[in-house]
Amino acid sequence: MSWLHHTWLAEYVLPAAVSAAIAWVGLAREFSGKGRLLGSWASSFLMLLVLALMGGVAAGAVALLPHAASIPPVIAGAATGATALPRRRQDETAQPYIKFMTLGIALVRERLVQRVHLDACTWSDRFLRGIETSAQLRVFVHDLKLYLLERHPLAAETKTINAIYTEVETAIDVALDVATSIDEVCRQAGREPTDEEVVARRQAFGTALAQCGHLLRFAYTHGRRSENEELKTLRVKAMSNDAFHHPALPPQRRWYERWLAR
Repeated sequence: MSWLHHTWLAEYVLPAAVSAAIAWVGLAREFSGKGRLLGSWASSFLMLLVLALMGGVAAGAVALLPHAASIPPVIAGAATGATALPRRRQDETAQPYIKFMTLGIALVRERLVQRVHLDACTWSDRFLRGIETSAQLRVFVHDLKLYLLERHPLAAETKTINAIYTEVETAIDVALDVATSIDEVCRQAGREPTDEEVVARRQAFGTALAQCGHLLRFAYTHGRRSENEELKTLRVKAMSNDAFHHPALPPQRRWYERWLAR
């Protein structure tokens, strides 16, 4: 019984484990800089499902390998000829028969890509809760840009960070202009903002938040979980009243006072 058990482990479990391990390395490399495979319970489940399917395919291949000689030559010729058919690019191969031929692995992997992206969006939206003014957002975005530039010094990443930051600054300027113009009109007319003005103000600020979310998603996809506390510190600093007050400058002495102090 122990001999049979050992044979079963060596012939089926070991190939499945090796296949799953190689698939994990491939997924980790593929999603590097794109998101976190373990960002949520849903993405973790989909990732484990992909690994389980890959392991099942490996175990099934081992079970069918002794029967490969009994495959009709016609089927073998058709399969060989199918490999020579013209293919589209890999990012366009979403036909249903492709997903069927891969035993659902392509479908689950597609869902995994979507889930990882949604995890990043959800994380950035939750992170920005509590920032309610354009001034707070401007302080946070500036500190976040400096934080990212220090940790991603490569030229391509620096260019991306600066480009996103420019878009965020533009959106914040628009939100400030909208809010300032509405406040000025209301002040001169001696009235409260109308519903349309409130909506316009919220839409402009919401656009600025969405642009800031792009920079946060860059920090999420290219960073590590251990950096979350540092990012929270930047958010607390931006929301603190101390961020909008500068210490008074020291009194300036005249030239003769500096000469006498020598």
